[in-house]
Amino acid sequence: MDTVPRELLQAAYRRKPVYLLKIPLHFSLWAALTWVLYATQHHPLAIPIGIACSWVIANLIRGLGAVAHDAVHGSCSRSKLVSYLIALVCWAPTGMSVTLYTNYHLHHHKIANTYPDVDNFVVTDYTRNPVLAKLLLLAVYTFAYPLYFLGCMARYVKRLSTLQRIRMNLELVGFYALMVAFYLVMPFQVFFFFFILPFVFGAILASVTSMIEHYEMLPGEDAYSSRTYGTEARFTNFLWNNVTYHNEHHKFPGIPFYNLRSFHETAYPYYDDRVKSACHRSIVGIALELYGRILRLDIAKLDERYRDINKEAERQKMMALNGIPPGVTA
Repeated sequence: MDTVPRELLQAAYRRKPVYLLKIPLHFSLWAALTWVLYATQHHPLAIPIGIACSWVIANLIRGLGAVAHDAVHGSCSRSKLVSYLIALVCWAPTGMSVTLYTNYHLHHHKIANTYPDVDNFVVTDYTRNPVLAKLLLLAVYTFAYPLYFLGCMARYVKRLSTLQRIRMNLELVGFYALMVAFYLVMPFQVFFFFFILPFVFGAILASVTSMIEHYEMLPGEDAYSSRTYGTEARFTNFLWNNVTYHNEHHKFPGIPFYNLRSFHETAYPYYDDRVKSACHRSIVGIALELYGRILRLDIAKLDERYRDINKEAERQKMMALNGIPPGVTA
């Protein structure tokens, strides 16, 4: 990817604030679906309608999270305050603190796929039984990744300053207060399809896409640290705001979400074969391929990867590093 012409990169880094209108668009679509839930709550098909609405809401929340993720990287605005507010608004539906996520995510870019990286789930830290290891991997990469992720966040809370911890808790209190308010004013059936079921669907989406992005990927050069997927899934990428162009994002984290697809299409001829092999047209196809690899898990091969590593020393060393700065362009 180092051979991509400079003019293509310059075009990709160019901000186009009009695309931030997708924020009110996504929230408006969520509101419209909520109206549908109210209007159909007594309909004979209320449950399938609710499930369909919840699935779309989960995808909208994922798209809002992609914008928040960009704001954390400084790709939405040059203003730190505006970037924070965008991230706060767009990340709120996930229930995650922006302050904590920022510390984790920028650090993830610094240590991607190393032993201590949260996105690198090392199953042998939990079990060495081959059957249990496969079952645990399938669980984490099907629905349980958010539980594993939250369990890892304690190490990032320790990295926060006192003021950052206060802000983190204020963000969390604000979010859960808002959810309690919605719960109190909405009929339970509406609230269930408005937030609870989308949260479950969101956990599944997060689990599957985390597997696609980083499972079995190795540390080192950013061009080879993750996968791009779903390049033909245009509607999904419209909802997800191009979060599937993950390889491009890791190599060039300053490219705004709305330029990732066009950059991929124009820069692809300049990718080497190894990068191209990590680009996939579909989402389901690569997911099924990786589930197959999990079922063929070789514990001995995984052990070999970490054979010469003092895991605790490696974790301490990596956790002492600062994350990449927001606004980095390569």
